[in-house]
Amino acid sequence: MGHSHLTNKILNDPLYGFIRLESPLILNLLDHPLLQRLRYIRQLGMTYLVYPGATHSRLAHALGAMHLMQNALDILQHKGYGLSPDDRLGALGAILLHDLGHAPFSHALEGFLIQDMPHEEISLLLMQDLNQAMDGALDTAIDIFTNRHELPFLHELVSSQLDMDRLDYLSRDSFFTGVTEGVIGVDRILQMLDVHQGKLVVERKGVYSIEKYLMARNLMYWQVYLHKTVLSAEYLMGHIIRRARECRLAGLPIQISGDLAMFLDSPPNADDFRNNPELRTSYARLDDAEIMVHLKAWARSSEPLLQHLCGQLMQRRLSMVTFSTEKPDPQRIQMAGQAEARRLGLEDEAIPYLAHAGIVQNAVYNPEHQPIIIRDRQGKTQGLEALKDHAYCVDLLAERTQYAQYLPK
Repeated sequence: MGHSHLTNKILNDPLYGFIRLESPLILNLLDHPLLQRLRYIRQLGMTYLVYPGATHSRLAHALGAMHLMQNALDILQHKGYGLSPDDRLGALGAILLHDLGHAPFSHALEGFLIQDMPHEEISLLLMQDLNQAMDGALDTAIDIFTNRHELPFLHELVSSQLDMDRLDYLSRDSFFTGVTEGVIGVDRILQMLDVHQGKLVVERKGVYSIEKYLMARNLMYWQVYLHKTVLSAEYLMGHIIRRARECRLAGLPIQISGDLAMFLDSPPNADDFRNNPELRTSYARLDDAEIMVHLKAWARSSEPLLQHLCGQLMQRRLSMVTFSTEKPDPQRIQMAGQAEARRLGLEDEAIPYLAHAGIVQNAVYNPEHQPIIIRDRQGKTQGLEALKDHAYCVDLLAERTQYAQYLPK
């Protein structure tokens, strides 16, 4: 990757104090418009409607995750896993860029702008564009991101069930929402990391820290990420985009920017996005602010249903959400929607927008997918789920499914 000489740039972070930018390449990446865009995308989407402090950006998270990666690599180096400067820089680049492809409002609009393409794949395409512009400076970073590097633990530090991404966002989201149950012992977890046959493992004595991390993750899911009101707002945001698309297709005059029109008029699929650099350029100009400007305009004057939905979001008049383990009664939902449509003087096509049901699923830990490996003093390794003496772990494996009903207040 070249440029192994160091820079002395530091940034201030409310969680970790100083974050060091240790190479000119990192500095160049940070200055790039693709990364700067992440300043204008909130890490937690619509969550600020419930937790007013949760307005931190994806950029702050990317830098925090990079800082944790530096610490993890330093600790592993102490334990004898020194990396070449190129591999180290590759790992830092991979974690810094891992969220490049997020849509505005993150998960609320994922799947709405580009069909069938998770944000990780969009991130990879944008990383490849960036790599071309930088003459291959990100080759190693991309190898690590796609798990094609000869040292698998580097990919696991970027993406696994115990990666720097999760360690940073749990700490950061906990800090900015004020939900203290999400606080985890990041420093202790990092100290417990080791490498065994090229894979990431955790020392046996670190298992309590891992449990606390999984419990914190579970609590953050139900208190923050899957909070009823947050889900209500995210669904509403998706409904607005869907309705705006219907209006465009019906030829109704609604205000729209050229960039957003590319994703509303005929929603691109994964292949279009791969083959059309113009689409990627437009996507990289979309951020939370762009979407908000449209919502504000549509809330003032547009087709009546779109105007109503945008007004709901702008004034935080959100649907009521109830969770239950039973499947909801579709007739009850239909009737609630009908009553609300009548009350508002809207046509029947408004009904599914006003009342609907969804499924909410969450498993905190999945032993099938890159399990967390624990290594004991004798050097024996086993998956976390095999440690039967830890009551919590067994519980955390269970997937919770809830049915959510969204009804007008």
